[in-house]
Amino acid sequence: MSVVFRRELPTELKVMPFTLRVMTFVGLWENRKCFYRFMMAYSWGAFVVLFPKAVLGIGSNRFDAIAKGIAELFYQSNLSIGAGILAAKRNYFKQMVDLLTEVIEEVTGKDQPENCYEEIRKQNRAINRFAKFYAIYVTVGPFVFCIPPVAVSYLRYFATSGNSSEVLEFELPMEQRFYGLQIRTNFVHYNIFVLCSISAYCGYAVLSLIKVSSTIAMMKYCALMYRLIAMQIKHFSTLPEDTPKAQKLARIVRLHNSAFRVTQLAENILNIPLMVQFMSCMLFWCLAMFYVSTNIDISLVNVMVVFALSLIETYGYSYLGTEISNEAAEVGRAIYDLAWYDESAELQNQYRLVLQRSQLETRITAAKFFTVGIEQFGSITQMSYSYYLVLKDSLSAL
Repeated sequence: MSVVFRRELPTELKVMPFTLRVMTFVGLWENRKCFYRFMMAYSWGAFVVLFPKAVLGIGSNRFDAIAKGIAELFYQSNLSIGAGILAAKRNYFKQMVDLLTEVIEEVTGKDQPENCYEEIRKQNRAINRFAKFYAIYVTVGPFVFCIPPVAVSYLRYFATSGNSSEVLEFELPMEQRFYGLQIRTNFVHYNIFVLCSISAYCGYAVLSLIKVSSTIAMMKYCALMYRLIAMQIKHFSTLPEDTPKAQKLARIVRLHNSAFRVTQLAENILNIPLMVQFMSCMLFWCLAMFYVSTNIDISLVNVMVVFALSLIETYGYSYLGTEISNEAAEVGRAIYDLAWYDESAELQNQYRLVLQRSQLETRITAAKFFTVGIEQFGSITQMSYSYYLVLKDSLSAL
């Protein structure tokens, strides 16, 4: 049995090293013995946030509070489903990382265009910079999310502590019940709930970091693969006439097949989470707009923070979906621009393989229902606004 020796890539060429370190810490990558850390964060979030909100209810008779609670449920469910599917399909994720590593090794080897090395280095730097920035955000996010309502509640409590006749109601970070505790009116119960909530939000922050950074990275690498192939084709067109082209063109065909395989793996991992992302965000935006239009209070800060995060995340996926389709189409244009009709029959057959593959629609879908792209993002945004208008008019008529 032959042993294949693979060269060690420099750090600047490695595939999403920061995200993989975080996944290793929670047991989703090489250190599978720590998988219990992922399950603890996942289960604690479900126990503190999802189960009480979905089963026990919101705990308020005001429709605006109910709308806010349901909107939060959609957002948290989207995060839980996305992280859960990534954990369930981590073997596909490993196949994708290994295949990306093989392609990067090949296009940065000897006699390869130097601009390929620079393009990968630039892409990796951008991906790691985003992942580290997002890690800082999710580290402080749970505390920033809880500080405004908790600060207002404490001010109310100490301001009215000497007036027993005044009914005091505390502000909650999220609208929900909590296992029979009087979290809206009892100061001790409220503090227990806040401590549990902050710890659950910290666990969700780790899940959000893994879900968002890995999804962004997978889609960016899909687009990068096709961009590298286009570079290879353009380099191929500059080769001297006496250069043996058959082997180099066969390499381009092999790389193109690998890029298509990377896209298929990304599609397999992401199609259901992206479907949930778009559908839950559409409903979340509708209910969040209704709450914003009817309330101006301290809870508005929390709603707008989550609303902005959801909007930016969904737009990012849509933009990258369009980028993947455009970069894949660029490979077809690059190969078609070559004088393939002047080549030998053997080379023309290799050209044909790339052209045929390029003619297939390359895309990331949302559970096969629609293509993830900027156009679909606009449609979802319009639909959520339309649903908001219908909801507002219907309630106004009551």
